[in-house]
Amino acid sequence: MKTLFEEDLLDAGYELPSSGLCYNLDPEDAKALISEGEWLLAEDELVAREGQEQRFLYMIVSGAVELSKRDEKGKHQNIANLGTGDTFGEVAFLRGHIASATSETQGLCILWRMNHDQLLEFIASHGTIAGQLCLNLAGLLAGRLLKENTMVSKVKMDLEDAIHSLRNASEEDSLKTNALRELQDKVESLNQATRIKRQKQSNRSKFNSISMTSLAVASLSVIGLFGLYNSYDHDAPGQVIALTEELDGMKENEAFYLNLKKNLEAENLELVQSSNEIKKEKIAIAEELQNFKEQLSHRDWENDSLNSQLLQAKDELAALISMEEEAQAEELVTEVNPAELYVPLIPQEFIDEVKAWTQTNSTLAFPCEVKVVNEKVTLSDLTLSARVEVDVGKTIVITRFHPVSEIYVVAQQGVSDTFMASVHIDNTTIMEELAKKYILYMKTLGKKIDNPFTSNRFSQIDQNFSED
Repeated sequence: MKTLFEEDLLDAGYELPSSGLCYNLDPEDAKALISEGEWLLAEDELVAREGQEQRFLYMIVSGAVELSKRDEKGKHQNIANLGTGDTFGEVAFLRGHIASATSETQGLCILWRMNHDQLLEFIASHGTIAGQLCLNLAGLLAGRLLKENTMVSKVKMDLEDAIHSLRNASEEDSLKTNALRELQDKVESLNQATRIKRQKQSNRSKFNSISMTSLAVASLSVIGLFGLYNSYDHDAPGQVIALTEELDGMKENEAFYLNLKKNLEAENLELVQSSNEIKKEKIAIAEELQNFKEQLSHRDWENDSLNSQLLQAKDELAALISMEEEAQAEELVTEVNPAELYVPLIPQEFIDEVKAWTQTNSTLAFPCEVKVVNEKVTLSDLTLSARVEVDVGKTIVITRFHPVSEIYVVAQQGVSDTFMASVHIDNTTIMEELAKKYILYMKTLGKKIDNPFTSNRFSQIDQNFSED
């Protein structure tokens, strides 16, 4: 047999029949089933021999296949002629990979086949169509059993007729035996009478009319005896026993197939029930997952709301602190040495460039370790039940700008996100650290930019005085 390519056959218009094994399958599932098997071209070739290993389930795509079995004399007897859409090899699939009949292609034939182990793996991995495939296999076996049961019933009737005829023949033989005995008795009586007559007529001719008659009757009797003996069938009882045993064997075979069909239907019912239970479990899991998602979304909303309230409270607190500091500064301005109030004044354009670069290169910019510069920072968990305070001069990790306002950043304690807080950028060195990363990045692009945090420092107090 020659292996064919699926693409060439599909281009030529060949396809698997939609009946039999592929009955009621979705086109995508049927396509998946086709891809697991192989296509063959055979011409007057032996496919499988009865009693030998057979590990494939075959389907006839085009052409015809003859199935035959050996009789008690070893001769092959035709049991079926299969055509397009028919399958064979399903009995071997269930009975230990042994062919139950000899299969031969008639003329040019295109076959599709799948290894029994591959078929089992396909059924196991395609749970959605496993039940339908098992039903289709059961239908094929049921059809095959129906045909064989019809043949068994016909053979059974023929055997019963033959047994009835043999019994009648046996009864007739018994009658013939009785008639033979009666005729033997008559012949013996006639011979006795003939001997007596001969003794009385010893002086007469030996071949008179009476002796001739007696001799003729005796000859006919002997011929009749031989005829009756030869007509008696001495093998009839043995044939009756042999036919009875063959009939019992066929009945056992029929019972086996009926039991096999029942077991297959029970297994298919279990598969369908298992599939339904799996579907129910999937639905329950999907519903539970959806509930978890809704709960998580609600908690995220609550967290955002609490963070917003926390930021608002911090802003209000910062404003109050700022007002208090301004009041204190006005009272103590004459007592402060202006030389001690030098602070860096950074161009806003540079700040905007750094922020824009941070937005497009967040993975390079964050996380960023910074120092607390003005006032201590309080980190808390999501429930606000636990807090961690970070003093001025200590470090915290900034993960991103706050999504609501760019003047705040989101801070956490080290690599852990258990304790977090929103911190004003002026209370950290975040812009200085981001400026360093930005300048280093631009240097890799061949652009040199001065860092105003280190080169452009002058007295804010002097500027204020000059403006006054």
